[in-house]
Amino acid sequence: MGSGTLLNVVFSTALVFLVPRMVSVEDYGYWRLFTLYAGYVGFLHLGFADGALLRWAGKPFEEFHHEIGPSMRFLIGEHLLVIVPACLLAAFLLPANTRFIGISVLLLALVMNLVTLLQFSLQGAKIFGPVAVATAAPAGIFLVLVFLRELRRTPNFRELILLYIAAWAGVLIYLWMRVKPVQQTAGSGWRLGRNYISLGWPILLANTGYSLVGAADRFAVSAALPIYDFAQYSLAASIILVPVLAIVTINRVFFSHIATVRKEDRPKPYAHTSRFLLFAWSMLLPSFFAVDPFVRHFLPKYVPALRVAGILLVGVFFLAGIQILHMSYFYLHGMGRQFLLQAGGALVVSFSLALVMTLWLRSLVAVAIGQVIALGLWWLANEWGVRKTSGQTWKDWLRVMALFTWCGLSYGIASSQAHALFARTFLYYGLVAGAVWLACQKEVRLGLKLLGYPEPVTTTFNGAEV
Repeated sequence: MGSGTLLNVVFSTALVFLVPRMVSVEDYGYWRLFTLYAGYVGFLHLGFADGALLRWAGKPFEEFHHEIGPSMRFLIGEHLLVIVPACLLAAFLLPANTRFIGISVLLLALVMNLVTLLQFSLQGAKIFGPVAVATAAPAGIFLVLVFLRELRRTPNFRELILLYIAAWAGVLIYLWMRVKPVQQTAGSGWRLGRNYISLGWPILLANTGYSLVGAADRFAVSAALPIYDFAQYSLAASIILVPVLAIVTINRVFFSHIATVRKEDRPKPYAHTSRFLLFAWSMLLPSFFAVDPFVRHFLPKYVPALRVAGILLVGVFFLAGIQILHMSYFYLHGMGRQFLLQAGGALVVSFSLALVMTLWLRSLVAVAIGQVIALGLWWLANEWGVRKTSGQTWKDWLRVMALFTWCGLSYGIASSQAHALFARTFLYYGLVAGAVWLACQKEVRLGLKLLGYPEPVTTTFNGAEV
């Protein structure tokens, strides 16, 4: 999964900077509008895939392989019941550009949700090799297709959308060949559908709530500001794509493994993971210092997006804690509805802040600051809600928030007081190194171990410890 994520990061990062350089700002805005709404096509499976994952997680593949074929058949039938009338409505009610985007999103929904179901079947059985390939393949195939199209002429946003759907179709074919779903009796698919939807719809709503909170700022900007401003803000959101992709991958692995841990033993991994996420975020925060000069040189039309991206990167720590830790623990302890309610409250706060900042101040920077504040409030609410299963206390939260605040201040100081890449990075690490070591010693050692550095071994020599 690490290798697949690395490839996905490489391909996706290339696309982040290649597509806006290739097309006009307006075409890029419409392309990003498509990707924004395409991120919510998972809602159309009505929780079926989430219920299947919850049922399959931690089981041998052979134990549920016979359910995959009927599950796919159900998913196709259920999607057609929604997609056909929705496409007809879009054709008659929407203007030309948004009509094409709407119908494309609906067609992509069927492909992506079938891919999700097949990925979940492998993920549940801890077969992460094909999942890693499917993680990297959509962006990789799309990058190749865009490059080949560019050899003849620059694609417009419609052609980009069609190539994107083709890339996901290729991933579906690959996973189909790897999983080799078998068919069962005619009624088994509908029985599974009913059972898994009833099990997974709270998780789906919670996942959708999480995604909506994370994108509330972009929805507000797309609704209230011109397409040019939306393109700028969307590029800023794309710049933080690397840590967001890493969060998704870590969550897939973490959930499958924590599901096999006994309930009474889960507080310890929660505490370690929480501090390790904070340590990793604090170490990766200066990555923005390298992006800054690159965008100024390679994409000068999008320089206004840099300040927004620098602010949004601060909120990545809250996104990581919510998706990796909070969602996993809420689901595994049967508190999905509580998470859903808290996600609904966070959505109201996030969208309200974004809308106020957009309409009142009309400032993209203010919108980004409001988004980070909303994510922080949601993180605190979730920490309180999961405290009985996580074992965290107010002292743990205070320690985390103190280090987060100091790292954020150091990040701001380094950004404003130094201009060269090396000087900014050196100043930031010089400010935070001591605090990170005091708060996360065990997690620092784990990080070094993951990077290949062995832990020091203590032995006795001539009566003294060495």
